[in-house]
Amino acid sequence: MNKTLLVFLIVCLVVFTTLIKNSSKNLEDEIFTKKENIRILKKEVSDLLLEYNYLSSAEQLLKYQSRYFEEELVQKKLNQFEIIKNINNKIEIKKIIKNQNE
Repeated sequence: MNKTLLVFLIVCLVVFTTLIKNSSKNLEDEIFTKKENIRILKKEVSDLLLEYNYLSSAEQLLKYQSRYFEEELVQKKLNQFEIIKNINNKIEIKKIIKNQNE
């Protein structure tokens, strides 16, 4: 009786250890995958932030204007912009921002 109980206990411990080891391996794999995804996303955010900061700086925009457009660009006020829509061959023009005097 003692020997069978001891064998049963050892088998239970081996099975229990195997289950725990398997589940911890799965958790480690998930953690690794998440860390890799985070690393990739951090690199992408870093690249996008660098691109945004580089392209949106006033000096860069002025440099691009002088390099590519020369005299083609004209400064306009925000209330001078309009939205043009073509609905059923009827053209509709709407101001983006109305003048404060209107």
